[in-house]
Amino acid sequence: MRCLLPLLALCTVFAADVAPQTGGPDPIPATGPGSKPLRIFLRSGPKSHGPGDHDHPAFLRDWVPLLKERGAKVEGGDIFPTAAQLADTDVLIIHRQVGGNFKPEERANIDAYAKRGGGFVVIHAGAVAGGGASDDYYRDLLGGSWRQKVTKWREGPMQLNFVDREHPITKGVADFGMKDEIYYDLDMLPGIRSLATAPTPKKKGDGFEAQTQIWTYEKEGAQRAFVFIPGHTYVNFSRPDVQTLLLRGIAWAGRKPVDALTK
Repeated sequence: MRCLLPLLALCTVFAADVAPQTGGPDPIPATGPGSKPLRIFLRSGPKSHGPGDHDHPAFLRDWVPLLKERGAKVEGGDIFPTAAQLADTDVLIIHRQVGGNFKPEERANIDAYAKRGGGFVVIHAGAVAGGGASDDYYRDLLGGSWRQKVTKWREGPMQLNFVDREHPITKGVADFGMKDEIYYDLDMLPGIRSLATAPTPKKKGDGFEAQTQIWTYEKEGAQRAFVFIPGHTYVNFSRPDVQTLLLRGIAWAGRKPVDALTK
């Protein structure tokens, strides 16, 4: 028996050396000590409407520090992000007039970013492209977008009604109204997840047809998108309910816990 003991010890050591490593390194937590900050690029643009509306520069000015205060790493501006910047980005926020107009080299960078699972958060006129093939491309990227000569708008009082209260982005947020702008007859893919609708001017029975104004879209093995059609009137970005939805949508698009930026 004494001669077997060294052999057993040697076998134990050998087994430990060759045992498969199934777990890999410990995952980096999404929040808390040792977590990686959410990396955001905010694609802005010039102001494009009258006083208080489409104030993209004000959004850039206010939301870059707001997001940084919540622990995010943020870059942004009117310029399109370079390939290197997109490689260092988890969420691309597009809030500018005709946000879906991409040059060929920009589209190639967007394609690479989407294929690796990049996140998109698109606000109001950021959901518009330039027509034709650009409309098709943008719809397929986001799950839905403005269709030139088809989609319409209505500015004025609007009512957001949440149709999916189980999604973590919308959980606990009550229906609300505000003065802003809706888009309707958008070009939508069947795979979107509608989170909130608003009544449109289109008659339906004794009332008006409701259409999606906030949605998410996920392409398996690729991009995530959160699209928020309101955002015409700048003061609404100060509303706690709007801020909660956007901050959660940004975190969700970046594959973080949805309240990572609301705390």
